[in-house]
Amino acid sequence: MMTRSPQSQPAATVRDVPPYTRLAPVYDAVMAHVDYAHWAAYAHGRLQRHHPDPQTLLELGCGTGALAVELQPLGGYDYRATDASADMLAVARATAEERDVPVRFAEMDFTALAVDERFDAVVLLYDGLNYLQEPPALQALFRGAHDALRPGGVFLFDQSTPVNSINNAQLFDDAGEVDGIAYERRSAYDPATRTHVTTFELTVDGRTYRERHVQRAYTPDEIRAQLRATPFEQVAAYDNFSTAPATDASERIHWVVRRPR
Repeated sequence: MMTRSPQSQPAATVRDVPPYTRLAPVYDAVMAHVDYAHWAAYAHGRLQRHHPDPQTLLELGCGTGALAVELQPLGGYDYRATDASADMLAVARATAEERDVPVRFAEMDFTALAVDERFDAVVLLYDGLNYLQEPPALQALFRGAHDALRPGGVFLFDQSTPVNSINNAQLFDDAGEVDGIAYERRSAYDPATRTHVTTFELTVDGRTYRERHVQRAYTPDEIRAQLRATPFEQVAAYDNFSTAPATDASERIHWVVRRPR
């Protein structure tokens, strides 16, 4: 008697989508381990340290507005926040409205800034710079931030270093489900190219989407070299949310640079 082989089930189709599209509705839940109140307090302290009275602030790469709603009240800043992702901005606007925090949002790529006003401070935090893969993109960011500042204004930005990718590799993979959206996050770091790739697979209403996030882990010396090619005055480079100077062993560095008066 002949038996029929079980028919193999077709593999589920995975659709590739741009970063921060399908991820946007669950981003804050996926990143629940990030203490944005702590990030905001640290950023506020550095701004107060290096600017006598910052009143106007431009945030680049604001994402879901999680930092903005914590940072704006600390200084009562006239706060403008930008991001290139319309999906993330939709969440940000809803968050600011729910928290009753006055933030003006605009869709904008931080390598092609086009603002019609000048600010006392510009901030770009939580690895935004690491998404820029090549020096020309870094220079575009620095030019835009410089031009968006008033003379004497400061640009505060951070970077994740190769040390962070190496030391914390085990922390970058996880999975879960939030509001009916299942997600899986996988990361891989190539020390030869210092490229860190994080892949999210998100299942929504039975369909699976994949976002691929590619970052470059710059060394401190590479960022210093790029800054030397700008009009900025280099003010400080801080180690891991402290007031100590950054070193080659730093996992995260917060840089402060100033537009000359």
